[in-house]
Amino acid sequence: MSQEPEQRPGPPITEEMREQARQTPDSWLYIVDPGYQSSGDDVPPEGVVGAYRIDSEGEIDEDFHHNDEYQPSEQSMPVPEPTNELEQVLNNIATGEAPDTDLPPAVLASEVLLYATESEEDDSVYAAEMTDGSQLVPACTSSARVPEGWPAYRVVPGNALPELLNGLDLGINLDDAVRAVIPHDVLVEAAASKD
Repeated sequence: MSQEPEQRPGPPITEEMREQARQTPDSWLYIVDPGYQSSGDDVPPEGVVGAYRIDSEGEIDEDFHHNDEYQPSEQSMPVPEPTNELEQVLNNIATGEAPDTDLPPAVLASEVLLYATESEEDDSVYAAEMTDGSQLVPACTSSARVPEGWPAYRVVPGNALPELLNGLDLGINLDDAVRAVIPHDVLVEAAASKD
């Protein structure tokens, strides 16, 4: 006997959605990922989470139809639980609980993980080229945040970064929902004000 795949629940139906349904009977109520709506452009097919059918009476059918093409935006991705103080600062900034000026001192007071080759003797700084042609040094805040594609990493004290980066900006957790780029001069200023 085969088992039916578990059906994912649809988003909760709000009173606002019910009111909209009453005004548009015999149609569909599309649920759009907020990350796609915020751009102001037309929502692409992959930005639609799915839809509820609205019957001829303007009532919402509770059976949610998931969009197989849906790709969650960064905004709808869950924020990972912090595993250290630096990640807590990043999360606080991302949720608006702290100003972004808290990040440079937190980086300087922490350890970060920099991309490295498999060679243990490799102490060079890897610069990633971005799509706009600029370069930055990718870093992670913990081993849990290291992308699978990295062959290895090395742990570096944050207070060594202003000199070590050699003028390049620092990209933190670039593959995560919560990420940041700190310009090199901002790290240098934060280090100077700390002294």
